[in-house]
Amino acid sequence: MELVDTRDLKSLDRNIVPVQVRPRVPYNLIMKNTYQKYAFKSKSIGDFEFFIDEETFTPTQTTTAIINSSLTMINNEDKILDLGCGCGIVGIIIANLNNEKFKLFASDISNSVEEIVKLNAEKYNVEIDVRKSDIFNAWKGYRFNTIINDISGVSEEIAKISPWFKNISCDTGAGGDNLINKVLKQSPDFLHENGKLIFPIISFSNEKEILQLANEVYGNVKLLKKDFWPAPKELLDNIDLLRKLKKEGLVSFEEKFGSIIGYTAVYEVSLSSD
Repeated sequence: MELVDTRDLKSLDRNIVPVQVRPRVPYNLIMKNTYQKYAFKSKSIGDFEFFIDEETFTPTQTTTAIINSSLTMINNEDKILDLGCGCGIVGIIIANLNNEKFKLFASDISNSVEEIVKLNAEKYNVEIDVRKSDIFNAWKGYRFNTIINDISGVSEEIAKISPWFKNISCDTGAGGDNLINKVLKQSPDFLHENGKLIFPIISFSNEKEILQLANEVYGNVKLLKKDFWPAPKELLDNIDLLRKLKKEGLVSFEEKFGSIIGYTAVYEVSLSSD
């Protein structure tokens, strides 16, 4: 088992600093005066900076895995939806690094998503249609070639004790599959023929149930990438809870060298018959 580079793990507090932002963008929005600046550092992708606020999910190693998995999946003139986009990091980096010309759309349930993503998109000269949305609610009538999903998929019990969901709701259920199951069931209605959905499964969720549903809905499931990483200390401090959830089949992980080892697996499901 090879662990991912620690530069690709969740940013530490020192990578997030408050900054004063005086908006220069021509939005018809009243923007906040203060954001935090998030430094994304990855050996495989490069270094980027994004604005986030207290409602924005801070990118994690899973973000890096999704970006790496998606970069080669985009074709010219595709319509791409970054679902659960947070600060827009996945779509914006893909647009920045990919030579293909495609139309980018993004949505998240956070109240500040439109102004945050537009601010970050302007920084990297990326055109993006961004909307506040509960899963697909804002995309009625739209169809995409690729949907890249990063909506929360961690056991709700673990989310409560982790550092990943500060000031952010995580109504995912004990197995962490409530939201991803909705995405799997609804996504075919928003994909073109031969369209594909790219989504991660975190080991701190019920991977078996999620994959079973993915096979039932699509019947065409492909593993793109699997990265192992050391879980944060907060989870190790609650090892009894984790062991209980593992015994119930709701999560999976390994205990090695006094650490908890989790993983991110990125999958592709397709409407094609290939």
